[in-house]
Order: sequence, then structure tokens, then C-alpha cells
Amino acid sequence: MRTFLWILVAFLALVGSLVASFAWQGRAAREYGLGAVRAAQQRGLSPTTPAGLNCAGLVNRPPPGPVERCVVRVENDRLAAILTLEGGRVFRVSP
Repeated sequence: MRTFLWILVAFLALVGSLVASFAWQGRAAREYGLGAVRAAQQRGLSPTTPAGLNCAGLVNRPPPGPVERCVVRVENDRLAAILTLEGGRVFRVSP
């Protein structure tokens, strides 16, 4: 019985650490995307910019670890940052 409880506790700790890790990665990506959108707003990104702007050029710092690609575009007359993370996850961040 004691072995089963240790296995259960270890499993729950592993699941908890994975959830915390993904939450931290998502938060870092959202904050980076929002910073890029704010920088694009200050620069006055026009709706005629077809491909958008690279986030690293807007905020003058490299993206956080899990972010592979980040682009700020105008979508439906609003600025949005599209972030591609490791594993193919995609976030769309807009203020």
C-alpha cells in the first residue's frame, strides 16, 4: 500500500510540474507578444503592411525560449502578434 501511495504522489508531482512549466511558457510568450504589439502601436504599423513585422526587431530583444517565431500583423483593423511555439503551438495575442 505504501508503494502505491509513493507512485501516486510521484505521478501527481510530475503532472503538476508539467502544468506549471506549460503555464510559465505560455505566460512568457504572451508577455513578449503584448510587448511587440505595443511597440508596433507606438511605431504606427499600417494596415497596408502585408507580411507584418518581426517581433524581435520591434522590442529589441530575442524571444523567450519556447518561441520559435513571432510576427505582428494587422487583422480586422487590430494589431495582433502571432507566436509559434515549440511543438507547433500557435498563440494569437492582441490587446
